[in-house]
Amino acid sequence: MSVVLRWIKNGNMEFSAARRVLSFLSGGTEKKILEYLTGANTPLEAVSEIRLRLHGPSALVVSGKNVSFGPPVSQEEIRDTFKRICGGAVFAHRDDTCRGFVSLEGGIRVGVCGEAKYERGSVVGVAEISSLVFRIPGGACSFAGELYKSWCSLGSGGMLICSAAGEGKTTAIRALARLIGSGMLARRVVVADERCEFDPSYYGGSHVDILRGYKRSLGVDIAIRTLSAEVLIVDEISSCEDSLAMLSAIGAGVTVIATSHGRSFRDVMKRGYVRELVEAGLFESVCVISRSAGRFSFSLDRIQECKS
Repeated sequence: MSVVLRWIKNGNMEFSAARRVLSFLSGGTEKKILEYLTGANTPLEAVSEIRLRLHGPSALVVSGKNVSFGPPVSQEEIRDTFKRICGGAVFAHRDDTCRGFVSLEGGIRVGVCGEAKYERGSVVGVAEISSLVFRIPGGACSFAGELYKSWCSLGSGGMLICSAAGEGKTTAIRALARLIGSGMLARRVVVADERCEFDPSYYGGSHVDILRGYKRSLGVDIAIRTLSAEVLIVDEISSCEDSLAMLSAIGAGVTVIATSHGRSFRDVMKRGYVRELVEAGLFESVCVISRSAGRFSFSLDRIQECKS
């Protein structure tokens, strides 16, 4: 039994996403992480990523910074850890692995890096796995309430949220989904969650439905056509196919909140499929999330003001 699971069994620690991740690691790697954090006087909850590498240092992302906690891990440890995250059923996770990740309970995503195997132009498997990247969902979003109020003050219309990778987009929309789907002014929220990063248990008592694992474009179509969404949430617009599906929300009475990678509105507008949505009028406002000295902040402006 792992160090963390023993602590939990003994009632010494509250179970969290970060501790859940540690339970999948070998005892030696888990111990090194805990020893590093203890020496650095850093709480486990400050860790947003754990990276196991075959050919480079094993590392953590702590408050946005990359830090090494140990040497490369062995091929055997990579293989055994991958089997554990797949629950021993590696083949059952083949489709997700081919797309570069495996999803775990609690919104945890494990990036899988290795050698792609192709058949007829499509990836059919990943061999020689060399890195596993555990993306740990953030806890409470410190600014979610303020962002929700600001969004409401602008009319609760479509909103595009952008930030660099790992700087709060997904954490923010997880919290927004619950805020929008709760209270006296609750609206029907549907989340197109292709990568299974939203934990349904977090939304108990809220008017939130989550389409887990659906291809993003299909999830958008189902949300609009069959689930009568009032607010549609889409994490990480990433293709022209996503954009085309989302255009069907225009004129359908659906408010869309979506995210895209980029440090600024100008950055995300360089992508044609995002620019098409903006120019079609799907979004009324843009939120830019940033982090400085470990603290998150946001700015929210009307799209027209950003263009001028």
